[in-house]
Amino acid sequence: MAIPEPFTAAPLAAGILTNIATDILEYHAQSLDGTLAGQALKWAGLIEPNLYERLHEVLYKALNLYFNTYPEMDLRGVDNFFLDAAVTRQVGNFILERQSVDWLQIEQAFNQNVSIHETSKQRIRELGIDSKKIIEDFIDCYRQVLRQQLSLPQFVLLLELLNQNQGLINEIRASEQRMQQYIAQLQGDQLSSQNLNSAYLQGQQQLSIALAQEIHSSELTIPDAITQSIQSRLEPPPALFQTGLCQGRILSAKPNQYFVSHGFTPDLLEDWRQTLVKSLLKTNGDQNSLQPYFSGDSLLSGFRLCGICEQLFTSRFSMFLLPPSQDRNVYLELGIAIGLGTPFFLIQHYEAQIPDVLQGLSRYVKGGLFRTMRRELVGQIEEYDFGVVHFVSNLPQPGTQSSYLIVGGDLVEDEDFEGSIAEALESQYSHLEMISLTNSLNGPEGSGWALEQLIESIQSSRFIVYRVDQECSPTTFLALGISIGLNRPFLMMHRSNRDIPMDLRGMGMYQFPNFVALQRDVISRHEAFFSQYA
Repeated sequence: MAIPEPFTAAPLAAGILTNIATDILEYHAQSLDGTLAGQALKWAGLIEPNLYERLHEVLYKALNLYFNTYPEMDLRGVDNFFLDAAVTRQVGNFILERQSVDWLQIEQAFNQNVSIHETSKQRIRELGIDSKKIIEDFIDCYRQVLRQQLSLPQFVLLLELLNQNQGLINEIRASEQRMQQYIAQLQGDQLSSQNLNSAYLQGQQQLSIALAQEIHSSELTIPDAITQSIQSRLEPPPALFQTGLCQGRILSAKPNQYFVSHGFTPDLLEDWRQTLVKSLLKTNGDQNSLQPYFSGDSLLSGFRLCGICEQLFTSRFSMFLLPPSQDRNVYLELGIAIGLGTPFFLIQHYEAQIPDVLQGLSRYVKGGLFRTMRRELVGQIEEYDFGVVHFVSNLPQPGTQSSYLIVGGDLVEDEDFEGSIAEALESQYSHLEMISLTNSLNGPEGSGWALEQLIESIQSSRFIVYRVDQECSPTTFLALGISIGLNRPFLMMHRSNRDIPMDLRGMGMYQFPNFVALQRDVISRHEAFFSQYA
């Protein structure tokens, strides 16, 4: 099976950009409402508990935009220049207090961090830029990110303050009455519902263009390229469809279909369906040429799970909409896509908490640039991070380790579940080592598994045992999906009278009433399985 090439990494690592954004806000972090920007937001009634997080995200995106717009600035010392305390304080004072930048301090920090590297100094001389231009270009990127979110009143006000002349800023700072007058004027003009709605519609148009450009740039809309890509998947089909769980299914390419995995309620889903159809129409110009298949759109033949696997594998690409609910079916389907190596887009609601093991996906985002999606649903603005992702990995040979993996679900009963199985297996298969996914993910700081390590462990283990109660963590179902996609042997178990995700209903699995029965019966109930793999 052909595996797509990885996308270009961001010029600077995401962690460095995060640190710079944090340092810019650090001086004012404890009293944002006391800054000029904070006071204006308070008078406008727009101060909110998560203002720091919003500002941090804007700064992160501005830095990301800067280093993607000016990749030639990926030079030794530039990261330390942005991290220099004098630089972060000057930038923070400018965007929050509208204080003039002390260019002498900026130049001194530049000489201390960049000019000491002769190659960087020479390159910057060739480009005809200096420290002042670097900061001005970054502030322009900050303005651009704010402009992309002008349907959010907080960002309208921040941008207006940033763009005002120094005389007006001095008046606002000196007089509470002048501040009130300024806010009242803004509320009747830039902050009016009409202007905010207009900005929202413009943002939706920009979103559609950005989405279309991302998909087009990934060659997922070029007929010859996509036909060749899908054919390479089908010839031959992966083991999942030859000897595995879904063997015998007749696969046919669906080059005009993309699969959408979601956890939305029906009312929100219709908004998303309309948005995606219109966005993709801008890519091809023909509404009938590329259509979404939403999980649950039609009755699938055979096991629902295998029908989902077929749709994921034969569609042009997939989209995963990750809502705050952490819908377990979505994570299961995402794991299958990763295991099968098919291209997908990951869309994360700004309030959604994703498993730590997925954080590594950011290195596969094209250019490292996340785009902001804004969608007004049920009277509120919801933001999404958007990136195109491919799974790339040189996997070890299957079953090469003398170990097996237990995935207990990250529940309070994990120790009982894992211990019951481990003690039962040790009595007959003492040569095998048990590895607990829960312990590996939640061990000492720095010991948590990255996605690549999880995939390699699933591939190289003799087998995996999963607990699949609905309450089990999203990571559990992500790992289970990867096992399915890679066609690795596994067992599924759940506590009697507990619900399981919809995708797994109808599949064979052991229901244990208590842990005593689990330890007593686990081997006898799965004797053929353990004889083959243990």
